[in-house]
Amino acid sequence: MTRFLVTSLSLLLLASAAFAHGGDDHAHEDAPPAAAQHQPQVELSGGGLELVGTVSDRKLTIYLDSQATNEPVAGATIELKADGIAAGTATGIGNGIYSIPAPWADEPGHKPLRFVITLNGEKTVLEGEMDVAAKQAQATDGRVSLTALVASPVVWLVAAFSAAAGFVLAFAFRPLRVPASSADGARSDPPRASGTATAVLFALLTTTMLVTQTEPTRAHGGDDHADEAPAAAAGAPNTPRRLPDGAVHLPKPSQRLLHVRTIAAELKKALPSRELIGTVVPDPSSFGQVQAPMDGRIEIAERGISHVGQKVTAGEVLAYLSPSIPIADLGTMQQLRADVAGKLRIAEQKLARLTRISSVVAQREIDDTRAELEALREQQRVLAQKDVELIPLKAPVAGVISVANVRAGQVVTTRDTLFEIVDPHRLWIEAISGAEHAAPLIHGAYANDPDGHSIRLSYIGRAPALRQQTQPLQFKVEERHDGLVIGSAVKVLVQQGETVDGIVLPDAAVVRGPDGLPRVWVKEGPQLFRPQPVRIAPLDGDNIVVLGGIEAGSRVVVDGAELLNQVR
Repeated sequence: MTRFLVTSLSLLLLASAAFAHGGDDHAHEDAPPAAAQHQPQVELSGGGLELVGTVSDRKLTIYLDSQATNEPVAGATIELKADGIAAGTATGIGNGIYSIPAPWADEPGHKPLRFVITLNGEKTVLEGEMDVAAKQAQATDGRVSLTALVASPVVWLVAAFSAAAGFVLAFAFRPLRVPASSADGARSDPPRASGTATAVLFALLTTTMLVTQTEPTRAHGGDDHADEAPAAAAGAPNTPRRLPDGAVHLPKPSQRLLHVRTIAAELKKALPSRELIGTVVPDPSSFGQVQAPMDGRIEIAERGISHVGQKVTAGEVLAYLSPSIPIADLGTMQQLRADVAGKLRIAEQKLARLTRISSVVAQREIDDTRAELEALREQQRVLAQKDVELIPLKAPVAGVISVANVRAGQVVTTRDTLFEIVDPHRLWIEAISGAEHAAPLIHGAYANDPDGHSIRLSYIGRAPALRQQTQPLQFKVEERHDGLVIGSAVKVLVQQGETVDGIVLPDAAVVRGPDGLPRVWVKEGPQLFRPQPVRIAPLDGDNIVVLGGIEAGSRVVVDGAELLNQVR
């Protein structure tokens, strides 16, 4: 009976160990990774410099930047004194990046650091402390060592309880034996040693089973984690991340990668602008058209047909026009040529007769006949060229051909536009404004082309009449810019009104937040950036003026703000 109970209890304990996980399916579950180690860091600022040091693989990597612009500082000499011991001089390994061995970081604790930076003959001393934490314990696979079991008081309590339960069960279910009669009729006592030994054996077996199954029985309770990914280490210091308050922690390596640059906000007097929609038009004095003076057919010039994009000079022949003469006019001209030819023969014969009898004929009559003969010859010459004469089509101005509606042999009619010539470096912009009763006081104007370039303009005038309830304003492009195309739409910034106090920033410094409002990124620490909503107004196409939201002296990100805005 005792053997049966021991065997049954052992099987039950083994079964409980086998089902400790509650039937979970871990076929695809990976072993959880070890917790990520935080790299010790130090951040120091002073003397116009900004220093960030990171310890990894027994080396201290130093990032040295300008505090005002966040530009890497190269060519500096950095001497380090760590934990009261001179550690040596750092070696430059990149643009503003230095490295030095850090064996002192092997022991945990607070490490006082003293950096002596020599740049352009000037020394700057930065002091601070680095907190080197103790190494985290390695992750285990769920097994418990014998040393851990012996050191655990819970295990000893479970063992004592199991031993007591084993004794009770062993004595409660011990076999009853009938005492055997001796040969002389006396009854002998049952052996007690065997019952005690069985109880001890049972207690030891029970204790062993419970102790070895202590950790597994504390596993999950029936959850299915087949598709659950292992938890990632949070808060790694060298990972760009968005903080709960909306700020962004951006390590120095990421700042180098995104080319983050800052400037110190400065309060200035500025003249805000208002935005208008404009269209690029040619300068009237440098714009010309070539039209057909009469019906005819296009003939090729000596150099061929002129084409779009070709540079021409004033008076240059672009093509020829062969006039078209109706059939009725051709008959009339043939009749005129025949009539002139007959009169010419008569005049020649008359002049020959008069010449033979010149002694008896007045000289005046001979001269009149000779003059009549010359007139008839000129008339014949003119009539003979009418059907073969080509009319040259010449460029009225110098510039570039923008329109060419001609082909060899093409038949055109009177007033057809054949060529348009413009000077691409002499352009105007016509902007649409609201109806203004008084002449606008414009201090300056700028245009932004589709590529975002800012182009300076000069105000010419305004139309005295409304066009679709709007008033056109005309501006002259003062700067030569190849990106402007006639007929393209541009944004015109007109500076009017009174000056205001504001902070002038590049247009790239302003980004849009999730709510659609404009904001800028302010650098509050060597690796900490915070978004700041602002109220802005356009200035000159390249810059904007901040009317509220940030204070003078703030370090505003002017390069890399759009990429910084996307960190999540």
